[in-house]
Amino acid sequence: MKPKYLSSEPEENNVWKKNRNASSINNLDYLRPMQLSLHNRLILGLSFLEGGSLMATELMSARMLAPYFGSSLFVWATVLAITLGGLTIGYFLGGSISHHERRDKILLLTLLYCGVLVMLMPFTAQWILNFAHLLSFTDAVVTAGLIIILPPVIGMGMVSPLVVANLDISAETSGKRAGLVYAISTTGGIVFTFLFGFIIIPRFGLIMPSIATGFLLGAIPAFLLFKNGWKKPGVFVLVLIFTFGYQSWQKQIRNEVIDVLYQKEGILGQVLVADIPVMHNDTLQYERTLFVNRIIQTSYNIKNKKYNDHAYFNVTGDVLSMFPHGSDLLLLGLGGGVLAQDALSHGMNVDAVELDERIIEVARTFFGLGEEVNVVQDDARHYINRATKHYDLIIFDLFRGEETPAHVFTAESISKTRDLLKPGGLVLINSNGYYRNEIGKGNRSLYKTIRAMGMFTELYTTDSTEEKSNMIYMFSNSMDAFEDRVPDYIRDRFIAADSIDVQDAIILTDRRPVLDYLNEDATKVWRSGYLSYMQGFYKDKHIPLFN
Repeated sequence: MKPKYLSSEPEENNVWKKNRNASSINNLDYLRPMQLSLHNRLILGLSFLEGGSLMATELMSARMLAPYFGSSLFVWATVLAITLGGLTIGYFLGGSISHHERRDKILLLTLLYCGVLVMLMPFTAQWILNFAHLLSFTDAVVTAGLIIILPPVIGMGMVSPLVVANLDISAETSGKRAGLVYAISTTGGIVFTFLFGFIIIPRFGLIMPSIATGFLLGAIPAFLLFKNGWKKPGVFVLVLIFTFGYQSWQKQIRNEVIDVLYQKEGILGQVLVADIPVMHNDTLQYERTLFVNRIIQTSYNIKNKKYNDHAYFNVTGDVLSMFPHGSDLLLLGLGGGVLAQDALSHGMNVDAVELDERIIEVARTFFGLGEEVNVVQDDARHYINRATKHYDLIIFDLFRGEETPAHVFTAESISKTRDLLKPGGLVLINSNGYYRNEIGKGNRSLYKTIRAMGMFTELYTTDSTEEKSNMIYMFSNSMDAFEDRVPDYIRDRFIAADSIDVQDAIILTDRRPVLDYLNEDATKVWRSGYLSYMQGFYKDKHIPLFN
């Protein structure tokens, strides 16, 4: 039997149709005897909540993709495009049904629908990303984005037209009130962007904020619908129970396999530290591993207190050994502190610059970074611009996962770095190993930029194959620096200048900081290969996608 408020016959006690007449677009009449202004305030409050939830959803969805796909320009462009596409569809659908007789109920159902989908987002993401490796990188990013982001965003796009239609307004004030609705919705977006970007996601992760946002978005509509006889909002409660139960089950599984010591989400991506069981010579040992967006940055054998070998660290370690005690090192990018610790062992004075406070905390707490290392929390470019101290060696080891910050690698930044060198000082930059064909255009452009600054520049590679190699740039104000600071065996890996075709390369400047764009193909290939290799590892070890 239909509930009374769905009946086609007008009834005195029908709270959904009470006081409705042909000349009024008065809706949500079950809120009487509240004053009309309170009615509109409730509607505008829902608009504020929807605008905030939209931006929270966009931020959280991008962070859910980051552990698997990184947070490169391509990933962010995909998230933004899908968000705008979803809003476009939602605005059209919401406008199309805004004059429906039941637009009050449709508004509440739409908000309830959005709340349920937002609560389920973490679990939708974990499900789809289990199959993402079956597709190419580009197809996987777009497919995952469409499944995770598009459904709730379409619903949120529908809300503003429905809110406008449900306000108690006249035709003469409709334009003004519509502007007010979109202004309030946007204000909600601004507030939630700051809250989620700087406080909520870094402190609470992704799962709990997603559940809380969905609950906040759907609780009021569910209550109002239930109050007026519609019993199906009980589904909302069931989804809430499921999300909490599933989260507890996931934590129990992961704790049985690995020991997650640290896991935090943030604007700069995910940082995770875990003790992972591995077999060495038929002996079970544990490796303490630092992941940034699921890419291994540092791995440390707990038993023998030894960092795992890596060609890049071997090269840089040998370069460090060429500097006398008391030399000054500026390390831009900290990671687990391997280079900083190595420099300390060679008697160097170390200033390390790291933007992400979580990395500093992890290096100090879990990887034994000594207090002798002076760590400055700052953006590398900002530090370079304001620094007055001069250094014997400056190392750029700036990776967030596999991505490099474009604003740091420009002609202006290189010029300022040059000014920070002592006589005979050396600069070292770590990059991906590609320098041929279109995929290597980023590295060729960086090489061209450094040369354009009048620096003596040499390139070295850590492996004979580009996909397995790191590219190491070394440059100085003096050619003699290479003789005094670079071991002979490293010079055997020298890449001749005439083998690097820079005709299609560009000079990177502050007006055109496009290294991340030029490296996009290399980034996608590198991450695709890495994830293909590591997919089974993550699954077998139950390394959590996010918390």
